[in-house]
Amino acid sequence: MPLYSKAVALVGAASTTDVFTTKVAGDTDPQMVVNANGRLEWSGGVGAPDTALFRDGSARLHTINDFLSEGNLICDVAGKGLRIKEGSNARMGTATLVGGTVTVSNTSVTASTRIVLTRSTTGGTVGHLSYTVSAGTSFTINSSSGTDTSTVVWLLAEPA
Repeated sequence: MPLYSKAVALVGAASTTDVFTTKVAGDTDPQMVVNANGRLEWSGGVGAPDTALFRDGSARLHTINDFLSEGNLICDVAGKGLRIKEGSNARMGTATLVGGTVTVSNTSVTASTRIVLTRSTTGGTVGHLSYTVSAGTSFTINSSSGTDTSTVVWLLAEPA
């Protein structure tokens, strides 16, 4: 038989009202904050929170910060997996070779960026694919064939 049969309810006047905070002795600000809407926020104990985890209204957990795991990233449902937004300065996309080369403007590339390349559509005389990076500006996909007009899918990753 449980000792208590009621849940603790923390009610805030607004969704952004802090309903629970934790602090270490000597801190000027909370280390952790729980808002009335369930948003969790963390700081180093000095200044405003710099990291948050929350439900974004579409049945998914959201953070606006980096997410670091010391374990594996596991998708254990068939048909689910990694989804990466494409667009300007994205980490995944497509490009079409013209005369065996194409330059992709992307300010997110670094000197350490690894680029995975594969063809989605073969065109012209295909050659071996390679790339060069201009850190902070662009990357260029090259084919060993000057008449390669294939569409290439690319994925950018950074070493940890």
